[in-house]
Parts: sequence; C-alpha cells; structure tokens
Amino acid sequence: MGKGRPRAVEKGVLGGHCSGGASPSETTTVLNIPQAPVYYPTEEEFKDPLEFIDKIRPEAESYGICRIVPPESWKPPFALNPDSFTFPTKSQAIHQLQARPAPCDPRTFELEYNRFLQDHCGRKPKKRAAVVFQGEELDLCRLFNAVKRFGGYDKVVKEKKWADVFRFVRSEVKQKVTECAKHVLCGLYREHLYDYELYHCGLRLDQGKNKFKRRRGGRVSKNGNEMPGLECKRPRKNVQEERVKEEEENEKEKEKEKELDQICEQCRSGLHGDVMLLCDRCNKGWHLYCLSPPLEQVPSGNWYCLECVNSDKDSFGFVPGKRFSLEAFRKMAERAKKKWFGAGVLSRAQIEKRFWEIVEGSLGEVEVMYGSDLDTSLYGSGFPRANDPLPASVEAEVWNKYCTSPWNLNNLPKLPGSMLREVHDNIAGVMVPWLYVGMLFSSFCWHFEDHCFYSMNYLHWGEPKCWYSVPGGEARAFEKAFILLCTRVASPR
Repeated sequence: MGKGRPRAVEKGVLGGHCSGGASPSETTTVLNIPQAPVYYPTEEEFKDPLEFIDKIRPEAESYGICRIVPPESWKPPFALNPDSFTFPTKSQAIHQLQARPAPCDPRTFELEYNRFLQDHCGRKPKKRAAVVFQGEELDLCRLFNAVKRFGGYDKVVKEKKWADVFRFVRSEVKQKVTECAKHVLCGLYREHLYDYELYHCGLRLDQGKNKFKRRRGGRVSKNGNEMPGLECKRPRKNVQEERVKEEEENEKEKEKEKELDQICEQCRSGLHGDVMLLCDRCNKGWHLYCLSPPLEQVPSGNWYCLECVNSDKDSFGFVPGKRFSLEAFRKMAERAKKKWFGAGVLSRAQIEKRFWEIVEGSLGEVEVMYGSDLDTSLYGSGFPRANDPLPASVEAEVWNKYCTSPWNLNNLPKLPGSMLREVHDNIAGVMVPWLYVGMLFSSFCWHFEDHCFYSMNYLHWGEPKCWYSVPGGEARAFEKAFILLCTRVASPR
C-alpha cells in the first residue's frame, strides 16, 4: 500500500512498533497504549548489532518491543527485481480475527452441532430442515458466532445487542434493524442454539479441567453421564413406542461400532480407544502415544491434526489467494485504500480506529490480501546475498558492502556471539528470514516468537507498519486478561 510501492517487511530471528512514519507527537495510540522507545545509534554503535541490542536491553525489554533507526549512511539496496518478482498471497478475513476457533468454521460447527443433537437431544444425524429468517435461510453457524462475539445470549439480551448481531449475520443489509427483526432473531437463537451454547460453554470449561475424554460418538464425561442443565425440546407422541424404537436402534448402532471402531491413523489399531484423540475437523483419530511428539493427556479446547492445519482449503485465519507481481499488488492495495479513505492524507489513528471497528464486527465483512511467511530461500531476499545476481542499477562495491553487513538479516543469526551459530539447519523464520508484503489492514495475530527468541524486522519501503507488544514479564497477565475478556474465544490451558 502507498504512493510508491506496497509495504515489504523482512523478518529475521532477532521488533519495531509503528515502523516508518509515526510523528514524534504521536506518543500514544488511539487505544491509549504508550509508544515503545525509538533508538538512533551512531555510526560507531551501529557496527555491532548484538552489542547494541545488549546495550538497549534494560530499557527496551520492559516494553517488549522497540524501534531502531539506522544511521543515514546505511541504505541497503532492495535486492529483488520489482518487475519479475512474484509471490503467493493469502486472503485474510479481518472481521474474523477475533472469532477463529473451530465453531467459526461451518464444517466444524456442523460436526459439533450434529454431535450435540445426537448425544444430548436424541436426534439421529440427518439433513436438517432449513431455518428461515426474513424469507431467506438463516446461517446458524454465523448466528452462533455473532452472539458469541458479543458475549453470549444472556449478555446480548441484557445489553440489547440484537441489532449488532443482525448486522453481523446480514452484513449486506444496510437499513435500520426493526424491533420485529430483533425479536424474531432472538427467538430463533433461543429455539435452535441456546441449549447448544450451554453445552458448548460447559464443554470448554470442563475440558480445561481434563474432565472430558474425546471418544467415538461424541464427548462424554468420565462417569458417562450427559451434561447437566441442558433443556432439549423433543416432541414425544408415544413414549413407550419411541423407547422401544430407540432401544432397537441403539442395538444396531452397537453392532456397527463393533465392526467400524475408531482406528488410529498412525498404527492402524482400534485398541485403546480411551486414549484416542479425534481431530475436531476431519474426525480422524490418533492415539496420544502415536503422536509426534506424544501427548500425556487430552489437550483442552479444540485439536486439529497436521493434515488439517496444513490444508490448502483453510489455513486457520488465512485462505490461499492469487499470485501477484509487486506492481499488480500495489494497484490492488491502492484501490482498497481509496475505497476506505478516499484520496486524502490519513493519520495512523484513523487507520487504527477503523481496523479495530472491523475486528469488532461493526463494519461487516472485510477481506484483504497478504503475502506472508515468504521463505527467502525460495522467493529471494530483499537484502543482497553473495550468490544472488548483481542488479544493473547497483554498484558492485555497494552490493558487496551490504552482502556482508551484520545488520543484513541473512547474516544476523550467524554473527560471533550468537547462540544460533550452533544451528546448522536452514530453519525458515529462524536461520532464514521471512519476507512479507502487506496492504491496508493486513495483519498478523498475537503470538510468541519461536523459542521466545528476539525477532528483528526491517521495513524495506512502503507505508508504516503498526505493532502491539506485551513484555515477556507480563505474558501471564496478558493471557489471564484475554481469557477473562474473551471467554467465548479463549479457553484456559
């Protein structure tokens, strides 16, 4: 994004805050978060990265992030050819950044919801009749996610949030939400999803205490009893006849289970079903001891196998997109920027405010493209490297100078004094930098760096990149606050 070129950020193993163009007067963000410190090393201080980082550590570490502005003389050439360089992108749903557990995936929601109906309401899995709202089929998965996003049914009712839920479910509708529509939507949720919400919340809570085992046929408590406190509406015309019919069907199910028991995908054995872990997406099973590395107990929350995690169909927040050249990506990014803000000059606070409004779900569905996690050993590095061809526009002396510069992220992990000199494999993101090309609103979610290493990012050119950071010493407090405020998204580990 930007007047010149799209943003390109390269990331090595050794953070910045708002990279680039934040004005000195902007000492806090729109969220009243203090700015991290900015350092301007002298030519002498800049000679040794590890020594300089050690020098600023006492102050910078208390922020968890800082920005280092190189001396004016340090201007490495951009090594990639803008005309021939192409890269794959991922489509990122910004409005779903705060709602990405499995129930937000329609396939997984369908699986979980059917299990609930079968195990706790006695309904056999079959194609359900469509729930109609305002003449159109209502997406129950989307409705469930919307109510969860605003704190659950009781909170939505108490705080009168049904209009916000409506806008999330029907983002294409722009007119005012009527009282009738809010009332009907509330009734439909109460009828079809309220019991599931109670079940879902109770399940996540008890999983955190390891009171549940994943078994074939759904989730049951250790004593085999159903979840308490669930109110399931099931019409009974003839109780005795229905009971006999259910017993017959149960006998048939037991016979089928003897023939088709869950099989471990690793060892192909159906034994030891009590330690069989089922993937919450594909429903395939693995013994805890057959996993690599093996697990000692069933993890809390939802669990996904490697096949599903690495699936091209859904990359947990990212979906594979088109391949772009830098120029094509720049044009696309410029169109998106003009659509949101016109041609005027923007402040960082305006962009930041709009971004969080989208994340909170108040502006409908917003998808952007992001060229993320580009392995520089495959796609090329923005920094000069000795084995790369010398561009015609760069002098050989300049090229060689930056090929060996200690601040070149390709060299940083192997500097004298770095423990990573003992690592002899080209581990992407640790020994080999990643390259990122982003646009307006493209983002990377909260995460720990690999092995809690420092992470260093260099902004080659483009618009500023905004960072949020939590110091390592406050990591537990941050996790507690996140779980407390986002109980519908997070579960305690």
